Amino acid sequence: MLTARAAGEHAGGCAGRSAVVGWLCSIGPAAGKTLQLLVPGYTYDHSYWDFGHRPDRYSYIRSATRAGYATFSFDRLGAGRSSRPPALQVDVPTHAWTVHQLVTSLRAGRFGGSAFDKIALVGHSMGAAIAQVEASTYRDVDAVVLSDWLHTPLWRGTPQVPISSIPAQHDARFTDTPLGYVTTAPGTRRLIFYSGNVEDEVVAHDEATKQTGTLGEEHSVVPTVLPHVTRGIRAPVLLATGEHDALFCGPVSPCTDAATVRSREVGFFSSQACLTTYVLPGAGHNINLHRNSRDWLGEASRWIDAVLGKRATTPSPGCAGIRAGAGE
Repeated sequence: MLTARAAGEHAGGCAGRSAVVGWLCSIGPAAGKTLQLLVPGYTYDHSYWDFGHRPDRYSYIRSATRAGYATFSFDRLGAGRSSRPPALQVDVPTHAWTVHQLVTSLRAGRFGGSAFDKIALVGHSMGAAIAQVEASTYRDVDAVVLSDWLHTPLWRGTPQVPISSIPAQHDARFTDTPLGYVTTAPGTRRLIFYSGNVEDEVVAHDEATKQTGTLGEEHSVVPTVLPHVTRGIRAPVLLATGEHDALFCGPVSPCTDAATVRSREVGFFSSQACLTTYVLPGAGHNINLHRNSRDWLGEASRWIDAVLGKRATTPSPGCAGIRAGAGE
């Protein structure tokens, strides 16, 4: 596997210039492959996509590269090895602008020397919120995968995210972070992000590798569920969730199967999105990290193959490559 560490300079909405650090991965040469650009969620960095515990089961990157794709994962501003600007400047619009800069650079071949003609934007949780803002605003990607982010964030689990947050400085790993940075309190991630269908070792590794978020992110993520955001996306969309996602699913907004989720979500997207939905049975919010996650990882690559293909030289069927609502 080829791994390149790339640092790009981006101003965005942040004062001064900020460094964003990312990793380009491919089995064999990346040139000519379809690229998956991976956006991590709140209090996660790039390692969500390349999980360190049992990576053959839980690494999205390992699954995607074995399926023939190149991937680019990165640490959002405010997390991991990327810069930590003032907290209120680190928000969803700034992240979307940063992703737009990454797309532009990846298409131009500025990272690793390979220019990518086909890019699928893949986001998890808040990363999916960022992805939908980017795709709606800039319309520069060829397909969009939104995992663990629906238009119904009002169930009882959603408030647990800010309630579980503590100032990052209270965690020994983040004592030098600026004011306004937060992380999750010890022992809360299982309740928020998982169902019972998870290994204890996964939760422990998640806790050990958790990252920071910002008050700017918390304040700016809510408007991303407004209908005009996703209706502006003009590329095919795959929307995926866990059956028992505590942040979005419950008695008033069940996620029992793909057809149920699609019936509730399809009105928030344009016909050009040819919305496809997928539900991972028995899973909570982090669908990459449950015992049956390989079912989901395989489905993601199959769907991207259907709409884009694995190579720049092969036709991109787009909506014609899938049945609207596939996965039901």
